[in-house]
Amino acid sequence: MEEARRLQVHGLVTRRRVAPGSKSERDAVVLDSDNGQTYLLRRKDGPAFGDPQLDNLVGRSIAAEGVGLGELLIIHDWRPDE
Repeated sequence: MEEARRLQVHGLVTRRRVAPGSKSERDAVVLDSDNGQTYLLRRKDGPAFGDPQLDNLVGRSIAAEGVGLGELLIIHDWRPDE
């Protein structure tokens, strides 16, 4: 099992099909980081699916802080990337 770690990540928020071919396949909001890593985004205390606040970030570059667990990034703070 992978250990959770605190992260600060910069990148572009997009919507993409994740887990293709599985029962979990869906369109999700992801962060394509400047270092080449892609993170599935969730907001701390936000819904697991269909989060309007994350939907509003699609197409924007942001700097996000949160907890990373594998390909999941649970963000607690973000701002437009400058």
